[in-house]
Amino acid sequence: MKKMIKTYDDLLAEKERLKRQLDLDKKMIVVQWEGLKSELAPLKSAYGFVQKLTKSDKSNPLLNAGLGIASDLLLRRFIFARAGWLIKLAAPLLAKNYSSHFLAEQGSSFLGKLKRIFSKKDDRHNFSSSTKKNAEEDFNSESEEHSRNGQTIG
Repeated sequence: MKKMIKTYDDLLAEKERLKRQLDLDKKMIVVQWEGLKSELAPLKSAYGFVQKLTKSDKSNPLLNAGLGIASDLLLRRFIFARAGWLIKLAAPLLAKNYSSHFLAEQGSSFLGKLKRIFSKKDDRHNFSSSTKKNAEEDFNSESEEHSRNGQTIG
C-alpha cells in the first residue's frame, strides 16, 4: 500500500487494484506450476520406470503366474545358470515385473502379433484345395522336366 486511504473512493480503488493483483498472481502461479511440471517430467518418467521394475501389475494374476514360472525357468536356470546368487535373485524378478506391465499395457496387440505369426506358419502347412492342386501341378511339371533330363526325384 503506497498511499493512505482517506476516502471511500480510495478504498474502492484499492480494492480493485488488489483484485487485479490477485488475478495476476493466480495466473503467475498457474504458469509457474506448468513450468515446474514440465521440468519434472523426466523425473516422473524415471520414477514410473523404476516402479514398473519393482512392482508387478496386479490386473491379471494368471498372467503373473505364467510370467513367474517362465522367468524362473528361462532366466534363473538357463541364462543366469552360472551367475552369482544376487543376479539369479534380482534379474528374474525385475524381468517378471517389467514384463507384467508391458503385457498389461500392450498385451492385446502383442498377443495379436503372436497369433498372426503362428497362424502364418499354420497357413504354410495347411493348403487349401486350390493350393494343393497348384502344388501338385508344379510337382508334376517338375517331375516331367527331370524325367526328360534323365534325373529322378524322390
